[in-house]
Amino acid sequence: MAGLTGEIGTVDAEGRSLRCLLAGDRFMLLEVAQRMTLADNLRAIKFADLLLERKIEGLIETLPMFVSVLVHYDSIVLGPQRLFDIVRSLWLETAGEDDIVIPSRLIEIPVQYLDPWTEECVEDYRRTIGAMEDNPDFVARINGLSGPKELVLRHSSTQHWVGGVGFSPGLPDLMPLDPRSMLSVPKYNPPRLWTPRGAIGVGGGFTSIYTTRSPGGYYLIGRTPVAIYSLDTRLGPFRRKATLLAPADRVKFRPISREEHDEIEAEMEAGSYQYLVWDYELFSLSRHQKWAAEMTELDQPVSRRA
Repeated sequence: MAGLTGEIGTVDAEGRSLRCLLAGDRFMLLEVAQRMTLADNLRAIKFADLLLERKIEGLIETLPMFVSVLVHYDSIVLGPQRLFDIVRSLWLETAGEDDIVIPSRLIEIPVQYLDPWTEECVEDYRRTIGAMEDNPDFVARINGLSGPKELVLRHSSTQHWVGGVGFSPGLPDLMPLDPRSMLSVPKYNPPRLWTPRGAIGVGGGFTSIYTTRSPGGYYLIGRTPVAIYSLDTRLGPFRRKATLLAPADRVKFRPISREEHDEIEAEMEAGSYQYLVWDYELFSLSRHQKWAAEMTELDQPVSRRA
């Protein structure tokens, strides 16, 4: 079965299409939509969960990311056509659901915004690659904000939805749940050769947390001292797996001072830091859409409320 690639079929139901593509002899990619929206991300996450709940023999795991689901399966036990038939049946059964309710954890991530480590990274870019405006200044300016302080208020005022985890180990892509807190940011061109671990970056309409020292293209606005990817099993979240965040989690960024940053980093090194995690709450798409519409009608940025 080597070389199995390409589309195996498309399933249409209730005005929604699911495109299924073979990705080798052990994976199938399911495309729920062509454009990233919160609703379609929830639909992808829910569909991934439903497949696992069926306890299908030969199905190993499902990996939702944005508006797609990568299905890992044992093709000796579960053939691709049989898997497609199961996927087709489940999509026909569930595609008409307008409201989606799924479990969602809320996790606090402390952040020193406007920090010296990302400033050093940007300065190194200027020395070695090319001209680069101060990142928080740039992000604030192109989004019509008064400056970095208002940027910090806007970014930390909302919960951020984890749409997927990947690209590098444990790295999340998050979107703001309050539409008034949306930022629109281009990416570096050319990208950086390195980014400090824990850096908070913004690009497109997303936020990411760099889990390791690595290249990158998002504009940098802060740094967190806590790990979201770790092999240190002294820390509670990493006793069972190496990643903190998962699709459908929500993140609340809490601004901290340099003093608190250093205190938390010392606790991390000692293996004594206590993560703040609220699990599990239920997240309803219809309730959020109603709330978001009400917030949009206010037409007033979060950071300027009295």
